[in-house]
Amino acid sequence: MITVTTAPPFATIQDLGRTGFRDLGVPISGIADRESGVALNSLLDNDPSAAMIEWAVAGGTLQFDSAVTLAIGGADAPCTVNGHAMQPMTPFEVSAGDELRVNRIVRGRFLLIAIRGGINVPVVLGSRSTLVSAAIGGFEGRRLRSGDCLPVGGLALAPVERRVALPQRIVADDAIHVVRGPQAILFDDRAWATFLDTEFTVSHASDRTGYRLEGATMAHRGSPSLPSEPTCVGAIQVPDGGAPIVIMHDGPTVGGYPKIAVIRSSCLSRFAQLAPGDKLRLVLDQATHGTRAAGFPLSPRDE
Repeated sequence: MITVTTAPPFATIQDLGRTGFRDLGVPISGIADRESGVALNSLLDNDPSAAMIEWAVAGGTLQFDSAVTLAIGGADAPCTVNGHAMQPMTPFEVSAGDELRVNRIVRGRFLLIAIRGGINVPVVLGSRSTLVSAAIGGFEGRRLRSGDCLPVGGLALAPVERRVALPQRIVADDAIHVVRGPQAILFDDRAWATFLDTEFTVSHASDRTGYRLEGATMAHRGSPSLPSEPTCVGAIQVPDGGAPIVIMHDGPTVGGYPKIAVIRSSCLSRFAQLAPGDKLRLVLDQATHGTRAAGFPLSPRDE
């Protein structure tokens, strides 16, 4: 078992998310920084979908009642075990009674703490991921609290071997690449110029449901409210008022606001790691056209 001795303001259990239920209004959820999550599970010889702790906002502590192997990654967050610094993306063995301390998150949004064997919470609708808005999955369908005891799974693909540490993927200020959304034609050249020339800031009014972008507004032709249609993680909606909102992993499965663009899947993990106050620029990828290539499903079940 792992005891959350001091919980941060926001931490949940996540895996690769749940699919096949979007037609019922159930979001995908899952690890926001999927690239780091998959890499950590690989390092620990876990199944790629093994559940882990997604830790955010501030520091805290965990205590272990038995020996386990773990690894950290994602956000830049100094961590120690009994005062000894942990290296990111490197398997680390702890003993019974050891304490892991997350000092603070220096850069990025989500620190991932992966355990060999995964966090063994119940599977709900095909996933162990927490969806707080529906109180399902994860640990009792909620954020982790001080005093929670998390069971560790017993399944892994193979024994952990000594290996060279992977370099941590630093959250960079690189441009985020997008492709045209299904309502791109509703935005004229002036709106597109604003969209692509603005240095946006991630708003403090952002969470796993959606990231609001501040810095400029865009007008579009016609009503800002359209018939609802299936949407996806990374879709950039422009509601009434003109400030973009990016749909994230716990976001709605349908939306009626015009979608000017969609973040490319190769940039989603990096975008998810942008914290409130971080700056970003958007670059339109002209090589891909059409809503299918943009990441929009043809039906609610098409993930």
